[in-house]
Amino acid sequence: MTDINSIADHPDGKTLLGLQLYLVKMIAIEPFDDPMKAYFGEHRETFDAHLDWLRQIEADGTMFASGVLRDETGWDGSGMAIIRAASYDDAVKVAESEPFHRAGVRQNTVQGWVLNEANFQFSLKLMNQEIGVT
Repeated sequence: MTDINSIADHPDGKTLLGLQLYLVKMIAIEPFDDPMKAYFGEHRETFDAHLDWLRQIEADGTMFASGVLRDETGWDGSGMAIIRAASYDDAVKVAESEPFHRAGVRQNTVQGWVLNEANFQFSLKLMNQEIGVT
């Protein structure tokens, strides 16, 4: 796809944002019955490194959003992040640097994702407890 803003030539001038981002799927290789027990137990060092990694990519502006893949049916230890990167290859480097992936606990994959619509009016960095108005 060469033009990510696919309706840029709309006759009424309507457009989409077309912001290229990347989805990092972080899937637990062996799903956990109780991920937090495992993360606070046998994987504590990796969990702490993962939190540091999240803080770093949030602080340097790489992170757009991140969280666990959980719903009312439960959580197996998997997560995802949407990141900013100059290219797919750069996004892969970020994904491969994630501590659970490096430790063999999660398999991280990258897929391009284009943000077309949203309504954001503030900057909120949860882990670093920073709020900004833009």
